[in-house]
Amino acid sequence: MALAMLIALVVGACSSTPTPAPSSGGSAAIANPSPAASAVASATATAPTASIVPASPTPLPVDPAEAVIPNVEAGASITFWTFYLSPTFDQYIRATIDRFKATYPGVEVKWEDHQATFQQDLSKAFTTGKAPDVINLSVNRGWVSEYAAKGRLLGLTDVVPKSVQAIYFPGLWNEQLVKGVNFQFPWYQDLEVELINRRIYEQTGLTVAQFPKKIEELPALCKTIKDKTGTLCDIRLSVNDLLAQMVHEGAVHVINDARTSFTFDSPAGVAWLQMYVDMVAAGSVDGTVLTAKDDRVGLLLFSAGRAAFYQTGPNLAYEIRSNNATLYGDLAMKPVPIGKSGVLGKGLMSISVNRATRYPNASVALAQFFTNPRSMAEFAKRVAIYPSSPAAYDDPFFAAVPTAVEGSARPLAEGIISTYADIVPTIPKQADVNQIVLNAVEQALFNKVPARKALSDAVAAANKLIH
Repeated sequence: MALAMLIALVVGACSSTPTPAPSSGGSAAIANPSPAASAVASATATAPTASIVPASPTPLPVDPAEAVIPNVEAGASITFWTFYLSPTFDQYIRATIDRFKATYPGVEVKWEDHQATFQQDLSKAFTTGKAPDVINLSVNRGWVSEYAAKGRLLGLTDVVPKSVQAIYFPGLWNEQLVKGVNFQFPWYQDLEVELINRRIYEQTGLTVAQFPKKIEELPALCKTIKDKTGTLCDIRLSVNDLLAQMVHEGAVHVINDARTSFTFDSPAGVAWLQMYVDMVAAGSVDGTVLTAKDDRVGLLLFSAGRAAFYQTGPNLAYEIRSNNATLYGDLAMKPVPIGKSGVLGKGLMSISVNRATRYPNASVALAQFFTNPRSMAEFAKRVAIYPSSPAAYDDPFFAAVPTAVEGSARPLAEGIISTYADIVPTIPKQADVNQIVLNAVEQALFNKVPARKALSDAVAAANKLIH
């Protein structure tokens, strides 16, 4: 959901008219490898343009310290493709390119932004030998590993100085590895947070500061909320990617290392499912939301002021401000409780380099320049995205006391982003397996099938798909 909301934010800001996109499946916590176009298209029409901060009238001055890539080729001319950033961010992109050219004199850059047909355009460009030198790719959708596995991208592990690699959060730098090699510079990230309705929440006698930090604390909280207020918890499982949720929340090893047999019926998997089964049995969660196919079910419940908290993107606060001023005045924001894995999710966007580029050093330099702390902090001042480098959060912008609820995510962002890592294994026949798991989970939640039996039956059915 956070991915769809963030892309809607960026995409919707790019045009007052929704950009047509090909139809595909929507997204829950993690998007499908193909563009989550239906989610993007539906959200684009009402993208919250109020979240866009006016661009600084004065471009950042040149700082020689930003020249961290050695041996940039003299006279290099490189192309750079981005995804859904024009026209709203034209000024920012062009100003950053100008600063790059002044930092690495003699390098020319041609920028193109591609939108709904990005992947088709890129695939055609690779086929015809006209692919860009530097490419904005989605980590979340698996584009980096997809192109790297085809030999399209330049490996960076042995090319980029270790001191430069250390600029990024380790979990983000080490995402989408192929045979142990990194192929991307982490770029902008999104967040999921807990929006809290203080009017309901504080009736429990608890304070917002006491909101759970760990996922295993949620059952006790939901029981307290029900007992004290009569309100049910508004929790929705990641119905499009339940194995990823098991990994993050329960540290479940969902498939063996050889990818030949599923293992999510382990004691860790059973314990993860049993936590939700127990909440359903206690009547402390809203069953119509828990496995709802449409995230809007939970969003609408919370937006109507009928739930104590809801996990979503921070930009939902804009929608609430427009539609429910009373609730907006009662909103607070806290980090999502972290699971046993210690990881809250994986990265969103990155920048990679074409393996066939004539100018590898110049291309690496441009990719690194756009993702360095200074450039990312400046980008974050224009739209609600979050940098992939700890040093970017030293900018006073992130430490400033928020004047509006929607700004409350900024002081939380570094702690959340620092947990990101790509720990979910690639699942063969993911959509089919997920449907099997969803059916099993619903049997355990609502039909009193023991959690262990439900998951063991699901493992047996899923294994038949890959044997």
